[in-house]
Amino acid sequence: MSAYIFPGSEKEIINFKSENYSFTHNFFSELGCLKTNADETNPRILKINNTPSMILFNSALVLIGITLIMFYYTFEKLFILLKDEGNLKYSKFTKPLGVFSGVFFSGVGFVPHDLDFGLHVFFANGAFLILFFLCIFHTITIYKSKYISNIYSFGYLLFCFCLLLYVMLIFFGPQIGPGKTFTESELILQVVSQKVIVLIFTLAILSQVYGINDIIKKKSDLF
Repeated sequence: MSAYIFPGSEKEIINFKSENYSFTHNFFSELGCLKTNADETNPRILKINNTPSMILFNSALVLIGITLIMFYYTFEKLFILLKDEGNLKYSKFTKPLGVFSGVFFSGVGFVPHDLDFGLHVFFANGAFLILFFLCIFHTITIYKSKYISNIYSFGYLLFCFCLLLYVMLIFFGPQIGPGKTFTESELILQVVSQKVIVLIFTLAILSQVYGINDIIKKKSDLF
């Protein structure tokens, strides 16, 4: 919905202009800006009010953060309910990492791109970096479980690999931002990669929720 009502953008450095949200040229964070074209210094490029899109996008990010916090705060309780005590030591590591990851994702929503670029990038990059380490412990926890199928750990392991590639890209790949020089292909690489990892992240979380819900139903006689 946020992308649908986004008023468009212009990027002078690559001679790009669009009246709509571009899935290949606009980062997700641009949906959360107070105004469009926040990084442009040319006064002839209009900075259009983006409040409706900003409210929708940033609210969604805060909700994602809260959901992650709730999920991982209670993650170890699953293994207590399953009486899978031997796996508790692994699940305990996921709790603080999951909470921190949720806080950082919420931080991305609380600090729009054009309000404080440095702090926004800190939260965004930190969210994915913490998420990578979280995925490692999550994968180990599921793999070591006596009750949850290893197919879910292998699926999350694949997500870990994809996330590692993305983390390397955002830290060591082309840098896009105010005052940076970049080509159109470099921009597309970063933007599309962001879309892909978010899609994979969504599918990975949904698969875990499905698996956990299924095992709880099967083991309902334990509760």
